Amino acid sequence: MAVHALESEGLDTPEHRGLPSWRRPPDAAALVERQIREDIRGELPKLKVIVEEGPAPRVVLEAVQRERPDLVVLGLGRSRGLGGGGLGRTVDELFRRSPTSVLVVKRRPNGPYSHLLVGADYTDESRRGLEVAARLFPTAVLALMHAYEMPYRAVILDTQLGRDYGEMERATAREFLARADLAEETRERIVTLIEDGPPEVRMSNYVMEQGADLTVIGAFERSRLFHVMIVGRGPRIVEAVPSDVLVVRAERPEG
Repeated sequence: MAVHALESEGLDTPEHRGLPSWRRPPDAAALVERQIREDIRGELPKLKVIVEEGPAPRVVLEAVQRERPDLVVLGLGRSRGLGGGGLGRTVDELFRRSPTSVLVVKRRPNGPYSHLLVGADYTDESRRGLEVAARLFPTAVLALMHAYEMPYRAVILDTQLGRDYGEMERATAREFLARADLAEETRERIVTLIEDGPPEVRMSNYVMEQGADLTVIGAFERSRLFHVMIVGRGPRIVEAVPSDVLVVRAERPEG
């Protein structure tokens, strides 16, 4: 399924009205669908193309809620960031409200993903992200990062209290991994990283310096109020890291 939002009135402009049909521009939706199929450069008889008028976040989200795909894929052009354009708003809406996982593609494909960075804040949703990543990419290098901002860092970093704080974080990471549903051989190949600093900064640095080609984070569906009040790190990570990003939609525990 391919979805495209027409955020303008299309090609039916006043200067074209009254012209013979053979001199009018083609229907905007038909023109977009033809372009999509030409860009694919291959026969996909089962491909469903949805072209609807309206803001991109609404059109895409409604299509996702209606069609229930297994995965939503959004592609970013080289010169486009996530902050100001329509696609940025679409990413934000899907991060909060999509019922399925979302893959944000920032780079041209260059083979299967081979080096994964998984963000962990020790929540159920981040554990789900780790489990899904390990299952989908069983041969990839797998780094698990927990980044935290130590309170009063400048005062306690080189003190016994600072060392105790770091050890507490490492112990929590071990407990987090112990609870994860992972094969034993998978546990043995995970590299665990405990970093002091903002998660979006530390993860971005790792991607650039170590060459990870996919960043994975887990997330529940959240309301806009939650993100305004809590200021979740997830959208910042999606925007900051230069690699592709897989947002794994976690299922809420029953009860």
